[in-house]
Amino acid sequence: MNFNRENWLRAARLECALWLLCVFSPPGFAQQPATSQTRPNIVIILADDLGWGDLSCYGQKKFSTPNLDRLAAEGMRFTQAYAGGPGGAASRGALFTGKHTGHARIRGNYGPDGHPVALRGEDTTLTEVLKRAGYHTGVIGKWGLGGDGTSGMPEKKGVDQWLGLIELRHATNQFPAVVARYDPKQLILTNAASYYQPIYENDGGRPARHAQDVFTFAASNYFRIYPAAEFNKFRPFFLHLAFTLPNAGEEPGTNTPVKYLGSAARFAKEKWPAAEQRKAAAIAHIDASVGQLLKQLDDPKLAEHTVVIFTSDNAAQKDGLCNPEFFNSNGPFRGSKGDLTEGGLRVPLLVRWPKRIQPGTTSDQPVALWDLFATAAEFAGVKDAPATDGISLVPALLGQPQKVKRELLYWERHEPQFQQAIRAGDWKGIRAMPDGPLELFHLARDPGEARDVAADYPAIVKHLEALLKSARSESTVWRVDKK
Repeated sequence: MNFNRENWLRAARLECALWLLCVFSPPGFAQQPATSQTRPNIVIILADDLGWGDLSCYGQKKFSTPNLDRLAAEGMRFTQAYAGGPGGAASRGALFTGKHTGHARIRGNYGPDGHPVALRGEDTTLTEVLKRAGYHTGVIGKWGLGGDGTSGMPEKKGVDQWLGLIELRHATNQFPAVVARYDPKQLILTNAASYYQPIYENDGGRPARHAQDVFTFAASNYFRIYPAAEFNKFRPFFLHLAFTLPNAGEEPGTNTPVKYLGSAARFAKEKWPAAEQRKAAAIAHIDASVGQLLKQLDDPKLAEHTVVIFTSDNAAQKDGLCNPEFFNSNGPFRGSKGDLTEGGLRVPLLVRWPKRIQPGTTSDQPVALWDLFATAAEFAGVKDAPATDGISLVPALLGQPQKVKRELLYWERHEPQFQQAIRAGDWKGIRAMPDGPLELFHLARDPGEARDVAADYPAIVKHLEALLKSARSESTVWRVDKK
């Protein structure tokens, strides 16, 4: 795909028009003057199946992640952050809509018919809220919130510019498995002529690049070109960058895990299984990509006016090649991706905003990905954002008292059977089957959920049972069959 001046000019005119529409749009969402001084740029970087313990700032000992450690040292590290759901689509849906899986449209990777479930027109997304508030919105990487032709496509959900993989299966089955040839048609390009050139490195016989590098390249272009554009001088931006690593994925058309995660040569001298060498290399690849982007965001014109959030959609997976226990990827917690135990839900969460967030701070506040919707809306000065299941983390980030008290955190799973989990304070309840008993754990005393104490605390069990009933709304898609 070659650069075309006419396309660039068309894109530039489009951006000017969008800017004017945002500034002079009729009342819908409360707005403040769109200056980067009063409202920061917001960048959310989402890794794919990166475990709580996969970063050295969370205790990883066998390899290091210096760039992400730097992000923690210059901002805040959350020790009790949770995924939006046990699977990728549910977790991403929770982040974009602010709804947990008891209320969300997307509650699993695939619906009962085996097809992805798309967001509806009435499912308001974070990008829609920020766009109406005057932000330029970009999304790069994995989407998973609606396939081609559905109402969940990025351009229908408030995304100004988009480059990436529409369906999760494109990422896990075909695209990032090996550094080899890939099909450019799987990269969807919308209104991106001025920012994401060039991208199709293997088109016409040119060498291929890993999806990670394509997405990092696109984000680098975005940071380099968008803020410098004259017509964007007073318009903040939101960029969601969703990587495909370290998810191992599967061979195309099979359920067999792929052999590639990263380049094993990087850790070849280590006496580790080859798959674990590749996994460590994949995480190092993420770290290097983040480091590359942080160098650009260190520009004085951007640094103090840009919030950078780094997290993961899910915990580390046990995929038949890699065992999360080898690197202690999920920390001291029981389980892995797909489970409703702490090991299946805990994820890293780092937030940096120079001169606003105290460097090197730690928060033990329980938080979840669906909190990022309310957090970004408050950063953007939106006064009447849609109600969500989350709370804004801005007070915690700025060292202020939390304004809203959280009642509960909730998750549900539909594959292979319906399961539920709930957290209220330090109490965690897990129901492993639709009509099964509620297991009870006290996370402060037993973070590894080793001892079910339901028999010892019947009043707590009764309280959590009541909360479970209120936490979930029925869905025409995600039905629960009980005996």
